[in-house]
Amino acid sequence: MGDLDGLQDIHDTYIKLRLLHKDFASIFSVPLFGSAAFFLFRLYGIVYYLVENRHEIQLPLLVQLSVSSVLILSLTFLQGHVADTIQKESSAPQSIILESASNVFIHTKNSYHQQMTLIVRYVDIAKPDMEGNEMQDSLVKIKENFLGFIPLKETTGSFMTETILQKLDELSLSVENLRGQGYDNGSNMRGKENGVQRRILNINPRAYFVPCSAHSLNLIVNDAARCCLDATKFFDLVQHIYVYFSASTRRWNVLISRVPSLVVKQLSETRWESRIDALKPLRYELGKVLDALTEIANDSTLIGSSGTSTRAEAESLANSISKFKFVASLIVWYNILFEINLASKHLQLTNATLDSAIKQLEHSKKYLTDCRSDKAFEEMLVDARDLADNLELSSEFEPEPIRIIRKKQQFFYEARDEPIQDPKQNFKVNFYFAVIHTAVHSVSERFEQISHLESVFGFLYDIHSLRDKSTQQLMDMCQKMESALQGKDSKDIDAQDLCNELKVIARRLEKSCGPLNVLKDICEQKQVDSFPNTYVALRILMTLPVSVASGERSFSKLKLIKTYLRSTISQERLSGLATLSTEHDIAQRLQYV
Repeated sequence: MGDLDGLQDIHDTYIKLRLLHKDFASIFSVPLFGSAAFFLFRLYGIVYYLVENRHEIQLPLLVQLSVSSVLILSLTFLQGHVADTIQKESSAPQSIILESASNVFIHTKNSYHQQMTLIVRYVDIAKPDMEGNEMQDSLVKIKENFLGFIPLKETTGSFMTETILQKLDELSLSVENLRGQGYDNGSNMRGKENGVQRRILNINPRAYFVPCSAHSLNLIVNDAARCCLDATKFFDLVQHIYVYFSASTRRWNVLISRVPSLVVKQLSETRWESRIDALKPLRYELGKVLDALTEIANDSTLIGSSGTSTRAEAESLANSISKFKFVASLIVWYNILFEINLASKHLQLTNATLDSAIKQLEHSKKYLTDCRSDKAFEEMLVDARDLADNLELSSEFEPEPIRIIRKKQQFFYEARDEPIQDPKQNFKVNFYFAVIHTAVHSVSERFEQISHLESVFGFLYDIHSLRDKSTQQLMDMCQKMESALQGKDSKDIDAQDLCNELKVIARRLEKSCGPLNVLKDICEQKQVDSFPNTYVALRILMTLPVSVASGERSFSKLKLIKTYLRSTISQERLSGLATLSTEHDIAQRLQYV
């Protein structure tokens, strides 16, 4: 066809799409990528690209395509571009991050499919321009790209593994290039015998499994919150306060009038920041919350069975949170959750690396270990008494009635179990130390896998300090890494060459710096050929995932797209829209013509 005729037909197609602006506005009612007009402009370029480069697509047929069909074509093109970006270095190490949502299902005719998100993490080494100009952005970036949602008919380890391998094959991503797996702590994912990580390890022994650190921290908090009766009763009371106020608009308005800036929030087993968010209003606005409960309890306009029940419940809650035991428990839990929340926020960053995760976890573990002492307990009581004095509450533990159950002794040498009578000592032993001990033990247990990876890659965290190591010590570390990164027929590094390279780099470094900075220096100074083994080792270290936070973010997008008005949206359309929304920065830079 002639150029003018082709352009005229394309222009007519664009006009057709433009006239369907309302359809686009309804489809993209959520803020995905700007305006519908902007996307239509992109579609104009897609039509041109398809005509010029996809000869099997006839233009008359393309003109008759519906808006949905053109949309799917464009989204498929974007997904292919993301995959091509990852494949530009065929042998580059990659890691996969998987996260499934048990409460998100897609209806397709006669079945419902659970959704699993697939994200690939890799180190992107940007190529400098041909003229040698300096780039504004860094040459080395850690990226996590969303590749779509995968429907799951079953959630067994074997079925999920087959589904993942099939999806990777469709995207032309080789499983042999995997060096890391990032999943949550579900038994079907992390199972040592039949989990997804074990099945992929059987195929590629270099694809190391790294459990989600942020999810593990949340499980540590859950373990500590259930370790004793007093801890469970404390969080039940916090949840009860939220339920009481939120169940009535009148009560909620009384609370808002007293506490306009911070309001009570509910607890959640899965939302990582729910506990610290629920305790923050009580920690800093406890007096105003207490005043709101007192106002409701003294409200004489509340009459009848419902009114008296409301007043009685308010009085009971006010008495419970005005006790010094609650104030002390509030201080203990807020301090613990604040420290863990700082570490969790860092671990959720896209550019978080294994070495930075280890440092954060060590800080959190050290804080919890330091709290396990009499000195730390007394310091906590000082803060609790200051809060109680400011609110004009009692600053001493209230004695609680203890009923001693006498059991018949079977032998004369048996001693009777005497309960702790002192309320302060009882709180210290049965609550404070129980919570701290459970948290410390859980940290060591749940981060055992990361500790193993640290034993392999740990010496790369500070290459500058390797100048103090002997040649034999450094050689032993390199040999251990060579063995860990050795496959069936190949190996990623050579221990002898890596040892020599690291000694040279350690001498040249003027100060201590992280592995990411060392990798940037190697790339910026164009010394990849001089230090090939170090280059590969650092890329693998940076590729290992730390958390599945990117997967959680993709499900946030999914909930924006799949509303009750689009309950029957197709799998292909859903995955494409999510890709366009999640990878909007790539979509805006992508050139279709």
